[in-house]
Amino acid sequence: MSELLNTAVARLQCMNGDIELLVHAFAGAVILAAAEDARATAAITCNDKGSLNAQRKAEDKKVALQLAWSEARDLANNISDRLETWRRLQDRVA
Repeated sequence: MSELLNTAVARLQCMNGDIELLVHAFAGAVILAAAEDARATAAITCNDKGSLNAQRKAEDKKVALQLAWSEARDLANNISDRLETWRRLQDRVA
């Protein structure tokens, strides 16, 4: 039983590290997308549909990345909570 717990904890630690890396990657992508959105917003000229479309696309990209970042962060928190539960169980068995 303890070998199974140790394996589960080790696997959750690996998953947690991978998800944390993903969260940080999405955070960086959101920052870059926000900068692109700001640049596109600053470049808008009211009579130019191209600049309006570019701004809309930049904003859509930013929102999609923010959603992905939020989902990855929630997943990281869930895995972290699960890892803590398994560690407590491991401590009780030991």
